[in-house]
Amino acid sequence: MSPEALVLALRESPAALALLSPLGQRAALPFGIPQQSAEAAGCERRATIGQITDGDGVPLPLPSLHSHFSHLDPREALLYTPQHGLLGLRQRWKEHILASLGGDTPMSLPVVTAGITHAISICGELFTAPDRPLLLPLPYWDNYDTIVTMRTGAPILTFPFFDQDPLAPGTARFNTAALREALASLAGPATLLLNFPANPTGYSPMADEVPGIVQAIADHPHPLAVICDDAYETLFFEPGMYGRSIFGALARAADPRRHVICKVDGATKELVFFGGRVGFLTFSVTGAAGEALAEKAAALIRSTISSGPAPAQSAVLAALQSPTLAAEQAAVVEVLAARYRALKAALDDHRVPYYPFNSGCFCLLPLHDGLDAEVVRKRLIAEQSVGVIQIPQVNALRVAFCGIEARDIPDLVERLARVIG
Repeated sequence: MSPEALVLALRESPAALALLSPLGQRAALPFGIPQQSAEAAGCERRATIGQITDGDGVPLPLPSLHSHFSHLDPREALLYTPQHGLLGLRQRWKEHILASLGGDTPMSLPVVTAGITHAISICGELFTAPDRPLLLPLPYWDNYDTIVTMRTGAPILTFPFFDQDPLAPGTARFNTAALREALASLAGPATLLLNFPANPTGYSPMADEVPGIVQAIADHPHPLAVICDDAYETLFFEPGMYGRSIFGALARAADPRRHVICKVDGATKELVFFGGRVGFLTFSVTGAAGEALAEKAAALIRSTISSGPAPAQSAVLAALQSPTLAAEQAAVVEVLAARYRALKAALDDHRVPYYPFNSGCFCLLPLHDGLDAEVVRKRLIAEQSVGVIQIPQVNALRVAFCGIEARDIPDLVERLARVIG
């Protein structure tokens, strides 16, 4: 679409028009090589795109490379992908989302990105700017600073993640009151990012927490983009949890005059395909307006990486078509759940304090007065041969239990306790 056509399409979503940053407003796919090549797809002689083929659209890869992808369709795995991603993969991922959230969830066709971080970056470019802040619960994943503030100049505003002392066992929950207060301080277009299961805390809302979160956002009177960072989706370990992305509830409650809800997710954790770099970006906007937002996302992809990696997209599509995929995913979740249970038990046995956690890959250990997180991190390496991540926002240590076998977790906690007490 031309920039003018995109604006016309987006009139169906007044919130999107109000929220787009200056870059987001400009973003549009030019009538360039991919579009002209697509128009010529039916020609007998196609001298358009710079791909080495047999003359009939079949790639001519080197055998030493092709042998590693011989089980995939070479036209999908070894040629350029469209800027939006492989159409079959986009359609299958939408079915995957709807199976989890329910068929009545309004959503666009997902755009394939080069990992979840890339999807968040696209949202930042579309919706944030120096006068359009990003609101986050604290503590948060430090890469949000790099993805958003460094690239777009948007300031980051924060509110406390937990509603009371997170070290009082069984009492702290997501701070919906602080979310409401933070939203009330916003006077114009802004973006809120919610990451559940959270990095670094490992916390996700219980089922009875979600209605309050959704209502707080639905009541916000100004244009608001909400990014649901669902990187660790499916990794829920306790009964009574909401147990799925909050995107569905938010999308169903969204007012198209004020809200655009964005879902970023991917194969990284859900399919345990970390190196594949296959992520997805989905909007709560449907129809022509949803297509326009997807095209703006594709324009940003075209302007940076051109298009995503074809072999990884083809592999994810093949996995999604496998009848054994659900059972394979469930087995991985159970492995992580066992490690989660072992970690909680060991922390309690050694009386090591921790922030509430019930999901994902991490737990967060606060340090008492007099201990500095960076100093302790280095001591753990030197004295105990233990590696963890320091979170200076709250002077705490993040433990990634996803990479430690359950039988080794008691030893890990014992080593931690020797230093942090």
